[in-house]
Amino acid sequence: MNSKILIGLVFVILAVGVVAWYYSGNYSGNLGSDATTNSEDTVIPLKEAKLIIEHNAKDNDTGFQGFIDSGGWEQITVTGPDGEVLNIKGSGKLGTLGLTELFFESVEPANADVPVMDVLATLPEGNYTFRGSAIEAGERQGTTIGIAWLTHKIPQGPVLLSPAEGAIVPVKEDFVVSWSPVTKTLYGSEVNIISYQLIIQKDETPHPHMIGKRGLSMYLPASTTKITIPKEFIEPDTAYNWEVLAVEESGNQALTSSHFRTSG
Repeated sequence: MNSKILIGLVFVILAVGVVAWYYSGNYSGNLGSDATTNSEDTVIPLKEAKLIIEHNAKDNDTGFQGFIDSGGWEQITVTGPDGEVLNIKGSGKLGTLGLTELFFESVEPANADVPVMDVLATLPEGNYTFRGSAIEAGERQGTTIGIAWLTHKIPQGPVLLSPAEGAIVPVKEDFVVSWSPVTKTLYGSEVNIISYQLIIQKDETPHPHMIGKRGLSMYLPASTTKITIPKEFIEPDTAYNWEVLAVEESGNQALTSSHFRTSG
């Protein structure tokens, strides 16, 4: 065979092979929507990203709380209208494995020491972006992103009506807990309450290997300001703490707490 023809055939075979390889998805260039993308370019939305204000109407202190939920992350940076406000990074073996949920809470200075308006000045109102590296079982998945909405609307704390503080609750009867509806913010403007959270817990030191105390926690409709607690829930001659949180539409909440004891 003529050498020129042979060289031409080799060139054609190589060209066909390159084209086939190019369109097979192995090529990392810009191939459009059908191309295989780099995992670092993949964006995975956070399942939840929350940033709220909590005010304790009884202790008169105020602080910030946040919550993250995802399929897995290694590092998260929170950025707001004024720039970066928080950076959280998992390290060590668990960090390498990946984290999913995280609840965090700032220091809550007493309002007498740090007025509420000074606390609010720390984080202005607006949207806050939670952005970080997604990871699952040590495998990088791309970038994970979520948006949290922060306002400065803080509800007034509910007024707890019954049981009265320090009351003795009959152990053999169902009993009613009740509170007044919340309609205003701390500064007297209208507020839209979307839910009340009721928490009742035994006043005890929890078991050393148990997270939290024995009790109940329930979210109730904003139209509900009283509920009956069955007698089976309480134990004789036992002290209980209880609180109600009023939750505003942006998630900000204010709580009031009290305590009672059951009869022997």
